[in-house]
This record gives sequence, C-alpha cells and structure tokens, in this order.
Amino acid sequence: MSPVLAAFPQRPLKLHPGRGSLGGWLMALLGLVLFGAFIVMLAIEIGPAIRDDFAVRDTAQPIASARISDGRCQSRMFLFQTCDLTLAWRDKEGSHTRKVSYMFVEPHMGSWTANPMMDPQRPALVTTDLGLDRLWNRVATAAGGGIFAVMLIGGLFVAARKSQAKRSEVKTLSGRPLRPVAVAFDGWGQGPTWRVRDERGTVFEWPVRKSDKPFLLDPQRGLVLALRAPEGGPAFPLDDRLRFVTLEKEERARIEAARWSAVQPGR
Repeated sequence: MSPVLAAFPQRPLKLHPGRGSLGGWLMALLGLVLFGAFIVMLAIEIGPAIRDDFAVRDTAQPIASARISDGRCQSRMFLFQTCDLTLAWRDKEGSHTRKVSYMFVEPHMGSWTANPMMDPQRPALVTTDLGLDRLWNRVATAAGGGIFAVMLIGGLFVAARKSQAKRSEVKTLSGRPLRPVAVAFDGWGQGPTWRVRDERGTVFEWPVRKSDKPFLLDPQRGLVLALRAPEGGPAFPLDDRLRFVTLEKEERARIEAARWSAVQPGR
C-alpha cells in the first residue's frame, strides 16, 4: 500500500467540490442575456429585411431616384460579413428613408457595392442588389446563427445542471468514513473537469478549476489520490493542496510526510 494511503485518517471526512455550481449558473445566465440579445437582433433587424426582399425579389428593378445616404460593411474572421445601409428616395409624397441590415457569409475580397432597387408596386420596400443577390445566403446565415446561439445557451445550462448534480453527489459522500484509493487520471474534460478511472475501468468526472492539480501518487503510472466509500461507488479525486477535504493539522502533516517519503524512498 502507498504510504499516502496508509497515512490517511480512518474517520468521517467532509468534502468540498472542486468548483461550485454558482459560477456555472452565472455563466448560463450571462450566455442567455448575450446570445438571447443576438437572437432578438436577428428577429428585429435581420429578419424583416429578408422577409421584404422575398416579397420583391422577382419584380425589383434599379431606381434612379433612390440613393444610399449612409452605408457601412464590416468583415469578421474574413468570412462573416455585416452591412448596415440607409436608403433615401423621393416620390410625390415627399422624402423617405429606410434602414436595412444584412448578414451573410462570403470571403472578403474588397469593398462592397450596392445599388438601390424597388418594386413599383411596393414603393416602400426599397432594397439593394447587394441584399437581393445574397438573399438565400442571408437566410442560411441567419438560421445558422440563431441555431448556434440556441445551442450555446442550451449547452451552458446543461453544463450548469451537471455541475449542480456533481455538487449534490459530493454532498452525499461528505461526512461519511471514506477510504483512500489510487485511481488513474484520464485527463481534462470540458468545463473544466477531471476524469478519473478506477480499477474496474469505471470513469468518473468532476468539475474543478483550471488552476487545480490532482494529488499524484504515481506519476509514471498516472495514478492520483481519491476518496471512495468502503462499499465502492464514485471515486472523488483530491487536489494537490488537499483543498477538497477538511483535515486536521496533524493529519495533513502526516500525509505530506508520507508523500515526501514516497518521493524519496531512500531517505
């Protein structure tokens, strides 16, 4: 038996989750606000322009009495393009303006050009050839962006829910007599998390902070220290500083001495 395992106290131990669930819920709420705002922007600014362009795409024609009074296009990551244009025109009823917003995916090859277009039967729906030429591209980009935003929001809430479930699992183990065991460290997961594997090959995953390091028992074999109920079940890995478990000062000193003797067996 490893000296560290033998040095561990045989009494009920209080455990602490490596990472609480509050941060996960806050991230989920932040994601809901940010990506929810993106979805609202799609519905308010991008969607109406797509709807109106479908209404006039077969009948729109160039119009000399309209002009682009203000326009700006921005390229992000070379492929993602956004354009905000203000169209101005005069008719027998006076002066009019209309703002349109485009979002599409296309390699950025230089400056964009746009010319006003209008359906004579729908004079209020002034648009541009830039938007009409990329109509289906805009549809796919808006749909993909909306789906991606929904997936991100869902993923953040699922991660927060999993973190909450793991916290409850740690609470169930806490306060019981636990047995120290050596488990294999299977690496980092998303979140972040630690993945550990017991002697039966069962994998357990626990949320931790990025700065946490596992308590190494055998670096060559990739074994780390964990606590488990005597009858078996989930193996809860401990961190290098033993922050995940409450120990008396004497107990902590005994474990550290055992770790030192294991590192330098000749002394």
